[in-house]
Amino acid sequence: MKYFYFDFKLFLILIFTFIIMTVVGTLSHELGHYAVAEYLGYDATIDYQSTHFESDKKISYLNSIYQKYAYEIKNNLNFPEKEEFDIKRKEFRNDRIKILAGGPLQTMITGTFGFVLLLIYRKKLFSFNKTTFTGWILVFCSLFWLRQSANSFGWTLNYIFTGEKSMRGDELRLARFLDLNIWTIHSITGIIGLIVLFTVLRLLPKNQVLTFLCAGLLGGCLGFYLWLIKFGQYILP
Repeated sequence: MKYFYFDFKLFLILIFTFIIMTVVGTLSHELGHYAVAEYLGYDATIDYQSTHFESDKKISYLNSIYQKYAYEIKNNLNFPEKEEFDIKRKEFRNDRIKILAGGPLQTMITGTFGFVLLLIYRKKLFSFNKTTFTGWILVFCSLFWLRQSANSFGWTLNYIFTGEKSMRGDELRLARFLDLNIWTIHSITGIIGLIVLFTVLRLLPKNQVLTFLCAGLLGGCLGFYLWLIKFGQYILP
């Protein structure tokens, strides 16, 4: 019966934490994109849900060559500066892959860091009916992996009901850039996220599992709505 125990005080605390962590997870994910873009020399900016990057020199050069030799480029014909153009285009493509990967890598590295520490110190972090403060911190770090599962689940549902293969997700675009099946990255990382979640549920004291699940479902949805739909656009436009 321990699994059916509900702690209302813990429920309220966890709801608030899930809301905050939804915002933290979103922005830290975008910081992953931002950091890579800045490192590669691009002028990057972040808003409440995405990262934008520009490079006047690189893009201007590619655009100018394309405008001059559009026919030759489309038909893979030789033209003056073709060798340099191909090099620059490949460099830009590689930069886009690195920047695109920066967000998911940040999310998964954070999740892995928390999860590994959670496993190593689990005996100190969890008792029969209690989770330490440090334990909760590592639980929420581990749950950064849930972004992968949530995105994979959402994409799959959208495909089932609409038949549309959306390319909006980082993992989907990465798969396309790397010439992989678009299901590959988001499916594998989504499954890993579920493994992390079920492991966390096994580690939590039985009397906290139901409270945690209810708070996670409600807090995650509220965090998504409040930040990504309602207020984020005004706070960080």
